[in-house]
Amino acid sequence: MEKEFIQQCIKGDRRSQETFYKLCYSKFIGTAYRYAKNKEQAVEFFNHGFVKMLMNLKQYDVSKPFEFWAKRVLINEILNELKKEKNINEKEVHLAENQDFVQESTSDDEYLLEKMGLIEQNISALPPTTKKVFNLYIDGYKHHEIASMLNMNENTSMWHYSEAKKRIKSNLLNTI
Repeated sequence: MEKEFIQQCIKGDRRSQETFYKLCYSKFIGTAYRYAKNKEQAVEFFNHGFVKMLMNLKQYDVSKPFEFWAKRVLINEILNELKKEKNINEKEVHLAENQDFVQESTSDDEYLLEKMGLIEQNISALPPTTKKVFNLYIDGYKHHEIASMLNMNENTSMWHYSEAKKRIKSNLLNTI
């Protein structure tokens, strides 16, 4: 991000802020989606994170990569939102709707998109804490950081990550 562009956003220039929103949305909606139950919740998570980014843009150190800072702000805000929804029972497993994937074409792109959708379904079906740990780990956080963020032991974080990989792999092997 250009320093001048960021300064315009800080000064409250609406056009710059709208452009900033569009740029951030295209870069980070996928991150929000991995933590969400559905598209609407992903957009809600993103919007909360974007507001937090915009409010704290003055704190961004322009000598460091913007994407890293913004992603961290977004993920922290998503975790705060998930904590607010704590009424979800940790033992309850949200199973994704079973969809029959029929490969209508031999196109590599269609096949790849089909498999990516299947992987996303498997991630969505993970228990809430396991899903959070898995997503944070693939977002680049280390187990000690995840443990601190989720208020758990580092070994527990490693167990959740291992459990996520085991479940996803098992489910994928059963659908092949």
